[in-house]
Amino acid sequence: MSDKDGILMGVNKANSSLVLVDIFNTSVYKNANMVIFGTSGSGKTFTMQLMALRMRRKNIQVFIIAPDKGHEFARACNNIGGTFIQISPASSNCINVMEIRQSDKATSELLDGYVSERSELAVKIQSLHIFFSLLVPDMTHEEKQLLDEAMVICYQEKGITHDNQSLFDPTKPGGGYRKMPILGDLHEVLLRKEECKRLANILNRLVNGSAASFNQQTNVDLNNKYVVLDISELSGDLLIGMFVALDYVWSRTKEDRTREKAIFIDEAWKLLSSNELAADYIQEIYKTIRAYGGAAISASQDLVDYYELNGGKIGRGILSNAKTKIILNLEVAEAELIQKELDLSEAESNSIVHFERGCGLISTNSNNLVVEFKASQLEKDLITTDRKDLQKLKGKIQKYGESAYGNTE
Repeated sequence: MSDKDGILMGVNKANSSLVLVDIFNTSVYKNANMVIFGTSGSGKTFTMQLMALRMRRKNIQVFIIAPDKGHEFARACNNIGGTFIQISPASSNCINVMEIRQSDKATSELLDGYVSERSELAVKIQSLHIFFSLLVPDMTHEEKQLLDEAMVICYQEKGITHDNQSLFDPTKPGGGYRKMPILGDLHEVLLRKEECKRLANILNRLVNGSAASFNQQTNVDLNNKYVVLDISELSGDLLIGMFVALDYVWSRTKEDRTREKAIFIDEAWKLLSSNELAADYIQEIYKTIRAYGGAAISASQDLVDYYELNGGKIGRGILSNAKTKIILNLEVAEAELIQKELDLSEAESNSIVHFERGCGLISTNSNNLVVEFKASQLEKDLITTDRKDLQKLKGKIQKYGESAYGNTE
């Protein structure tokens, strides 16, 4: 496997040849999507960051959503001049989930000419229903209808209707959007109706309570070529934080479909196994991101997590829309399941169980290669999570300062 202009993954264990993969080469791969499986400590985070750093070197836009141990992504991000955004109760950073974001349609209009637009408000409300299904899992059908009505009223009070022209603020030169409502505005609308009091009480925690950091206008910038969204400190609000981050990144991904970009979703099972609407949302990204010149790359410990909802239909949908799979070390039961799903040989399944850290199987285009992933000393210093490696790095930094990275002494 040696794609021209691909990123180096490592060395083929069978013949010691270099393994270079260009997942964005549409003449070779049906899509650029990937899934990564491996037990805790098998090197999932290391492999993800290695790929992300090498994509960045090729000028590919990289977004990383880190719902667990986000600090492990900070060192690499900060040292290459990326943007590290921490979303937590103690952080001032906020993404306004109610914001309808102005997107650059110049490329689409240039390529396609004018295309009849669907209501931006309707699309946003559809997305907000997923958000509230995570916040209020036991919402009744009646409450969903009341919430829908409240959201329409909330936007109307800001001058926004289903007419897309209403999004533009007539007082802003250059055609900027109006100031968007925040969750606090919706909370006020819900309080007006007795039937909506339960929803208002639940939402209150995100408006006036311990998670009030959600109740602000967006104040983060995703223009950097390497962006990490760390939501690991959200604890009980992890799922809604993960969705808010993914929703924001997804809206940016769709802007210019001529540019390559990759969305890395670490521990994707947290959304895939929690809520059918949220799982459908990720599946939809896997199905459609190719049309926007992008790649969805998710990592998880267990294949079982992908199959928890809807009889495994959603998980299989994601796997079928991921042309490339990377399998690191797995337990016996998981290896057997992977063997069945990917039609691996008995020998390949046995090797998965015995993989050491840094080795894995890449399965793509009917090719299955056992690869030893290779990192330079600089890359290793930037992304290692191994305690012994970190101990050595600490000593080098104390001795050499910033020039310690990549220093082999």
